[in-house]
Amino acid sequence: MSTSQIRKPRFAGSFYPGTNGEITKSLDILVKQNEGHSREKRPPILILPHAGWAYSGLAAVRGLMTLVLSPPKRVVLIGPAHRHYFMGFSLGGYEKYQTPLGDIMVDQDLLGTLESATGFEFVPEAHENEHSLEVILPMLQHIVPGEVKILPILAGSTARANISDLANALAANLDPLTDVLLISSDLSHFYGYDEARELDQKTLELILKEDVGSIIDQSGEGGRLACGYSGICVAIELSKVWSLGQPEVLIYYNSGDSGGDRNGVVGYAALAYPSPDLASA
Repeated sequence: MSTSQIRKPRFAGSFYPGTNGEITKSLDILVKQNEGHSREKRPPILILPHAGWAYSGLAAVRGLMTLVLSPPKRVVLIGPAHRHYFMGFSLGGYEKYQTPLGDIMVDQDLLGTLESATGFEFVPEAHENEHSLEVILPMLQHIVPGEVKILPILAGSTARANISDLANALAANLDPLTDVLLISSDLSHFYGYDEARELDQKTLELILKEDVGSIIDQSGEGGRLACGYSGICVAIELSKVWSLGQPEVLIYYNSGDSGGDRNGVVGYAALAYPSPDLASA
């Protein structure tokens, strides 16, 4: 296997602890802080933040705890590309991701199917130095039982048609009863504490209203409402196809609440979509 087929960790020791032991200790603490938030019915779609664990780890673990009692077979992750510009979405064309906790295999069958269905290409430069998915993977390994296959996707500059194309392809190839779509996104960036809370509440309301158009229009290239707004819009479109209804806001706070400077905060939330209503199927 060539090293190009392996996505090695880039942010261990910065955004999150750098060794197996340190990661396990940190996550055990976060899991304990989130006791009582597991649920029998697994949400088919989650929205989680991706900042340093010291800031957003509580919210990310709160969301992942909903998968403990009914772990998925596959997890598709969509996060924003912060450091490399490209158009559309990039499907992570690796064989596996490495973390300090071990390897996570990429679902090659699903990768090939979505490549054919969407025409989106692998942009290695975007994935190699991107933290928005990497910071969540050790959490997934530690918290969710069993060996879960993943498909990592990064969003570049996306048009509404790109979002619809990906949502339709996911709807045709994922099963809400066995798979999970995990969206990686922080909310507003670097506003004052009070302004950020007001803006974030507006964003959460737009998500609950399934208002894709307003989220796209009011985010823009800078991601004013949420850096991962493209993935959030994919989640909304997919939830409509699956008839899931409104998501639940599991937790919301910002970096000012977790020790950061309140003059320029970043917002974090975890949202979970309800499991499909089998009674009406």
